[in-house]
Amino acid sequence: MGEKAIIDEVRDYMAKCPYIKEYEELNIEYLVDKIKSYSINENAGYNPILNQFLVGSERQFLFTFDSKLIWNEDVQNNIDNSKFFEDVRNWLETNNKKKIFPNIRGVYEIGATTNGYIFATKANEAIYRIQCYLRYFKKG
Repeated sequence: MGEKAIIDEVRDYMAKCPYIKEYEELNIEYLVDKIKSYSINENAGYNPILNQFLVGSERQFLFTFDSKLIWNEDVQNNIDNSKFFEDVRNWLETNNKKKIFPNIRGVYEIGATTNGYIFATKANEAIYRIQCYLRYFKKG
């Protein structure tokens, strides 16, 4: 069996985030219809190759981290939701500085390009999203 898919390695990596409480609810490309479920989703329509060299290429993997959370008129609840994504973003930034990356050959950077924001709402639930990236060098 070969290497795991990049999205699978990113899922394993994100599952180590101390703010995500239930690993089994961290899916790939699927958000369970349940509060405090999470999903890693590859972005559509981007060029994975940033720079091409004779010895390989500099690449990116763009993804979102989504979560379904309670959403209502309770200000503290909504602050807590925002804080959750701030914590996830800070965790990514700290790991990036410490060079703690997913188990993918050639990775040299991971981070978030947005803060968490509401992507969709339904009744008393919202899907929050944070846009993320992974950069790596691939030989060949």
